[in-house]
Amino acid sequence: MSLSQILNLKEFFLKNKSIRQTVSKNAFWLTIGQVGSRLFRALIIIYAARILGVGEYGIFSYVLGLAGFFTLFADVGVNSILTRDITKHPDKADNYFATAFWIKIFLLLVSSILVIFVAPYFSKIEGAKILIPLVALLNFFDGIREFSSAYFRAKERMELEAFTITLTNIAITVFGIIVLSFQTNAKALVITYILSAGTGTIASIALLKKQFSKVIKFFKSDLIKEIISSAWPIALLSIIGIFMTNIDVIMLGFFKTGQEVGLYSSGQRIIQILYTLPAIISTSFFPVISRFVGQKDNIKTRLLIEKGLTVVFLIGMPLIIGGIILGENIINLLYGSEYLPATLSFQILILNIIFVFPSYFIGSYIFAYNEQKRIAPYLIIGSLVNVALNALLIPFYGIAGAAIATLCAQAIYQSLLIRLAKKVNNFQIITYLKKIVLASIIMGGLVYCINLAGLNVILNIIISGIAYFVILYLIKENIVREITNAILNKISLKH
Repeated sequence: MSLSQILNLKEFFLKNKSIRQTVSKNAFWLTIGQVGSRLFRALIIIYAARILGVGEYGIFSYVLGLAGFFTLFADVGVNSILTRDITKHPDKADNYFATAFWIKIFLLLVSSILVIFVAPYFSKIEGAKILIPLVALLNFFDGIREFSSAYFRAKERMELEAFTITLTNIAITVFGIIVLSFQTNAKALVITYILSAGTGTIASIALLKKQFSKVIKFFKSDLIKEIISSAWPIALLSIIGIFMTNIDVIMLGFFKTGQEVGLYSSGQRIIQILYTLPAIISTSFFPVISRFVGQKDNIKTRLLIEKGLTVVFLIGMPLIIGGIILGENIINLLYGSEYLPATLSFQILILNIIFVFPSYFIGSYIFAYNEQKRIAPYLIIGSLVNVALNALLIPFYGIAGAAIATLCAQAIYQSLLIRLAKKVNNFQIITYLKKIVLASIIMGGLVYCINLAGLNVILNIIISGIAYFVILYLIKENIVREITNAILNKISLKH
């Protein structure tokens, strides 16, 4: 490779030059940071779930879920406001960073106190109370690291965010192997998480040492009101969102046992890893969408959201079909036969992709227009539906009931969210999905046939995944064609 080619690659991956290149660069680094690094975390989670057993893994999952309720105020939208406002007002970046930092510290301290002194009174599962204070420390470290990531995103330096996330998840693998070799219980896994989160936090502070060194000098008390005023609707959404995310695990712990929490969480964990994909794509697009909204260019904003939604559906549809068909094989492969009772709940939960994947984009879209306060009533409706259905279904149907409750609540909430987004700035999506649905159905038939033939599940996923994208290319799906042509153009330029 020549020097000029190396310089071209450096510019592509480290500088922002055009809309397409910036989005592509952001997506690349976020993929490295989120998907690549989470493979390390997935390995340690699977390893831990196997050696801890369903009961201890259930305690670990329950503690994280319970503590989640008491860290509702750890952000209150400060991270999102930091990203948005620095993007819109780069000349005030130091002031926003310093002021937002002290707000964040105050919120993290309050949340930690709630976790340590209040959360234990809500625990009904034996062995969980002693772990709750440790989770407070974990949440504090994660809060600082995520705050740093919000600044990286504002500056569109996703390569730095990718580095800290990757380092954190490599650390969790290393520490996990070491700690779990001495102790095989839920406490050991929590300690592993704390050590890895601390590693990522130290790295973030080191990368932003100039910004952190100025948090006293550039603090502006008059910005507190501005930040809080913009953040409170996001805070409300965050509170209800965390409630909606964790309520199924908490109610399972109330009505059932730690073992059932462990089964449910095993499938849920896989789905949550998949949610990383739309989060990466949405985060890559968000600074550009915010810029267009700031320029009042609704046409470009609409086209960008339509393209982004097409991409997330293109990824999500085959995951749903493949996940349902191969649910039992996937659970057995990752966790072992002890977790096979989790298959049905996993197959139900994976249907949430059809609602949750686009929600990352829709939420960012609404937020860019500063209309986030209008989301709150819909989240409240979704949460109330979730609680009511959990209370009705869990006593009779256990983890399958919890999965059904979550699916119904998400369907209602996301439908209302899309309706709101279309009112803010109308867009189309159904017309873009015909070829994606067709290719997904054909791929599903292939997955089913390969599975009947008894081929290894990993080979099945690889073969079917390749076939899916080949089908999309042959039926001339625009997004796939654009990506393919871009790659071919890059190759031809290099030669």
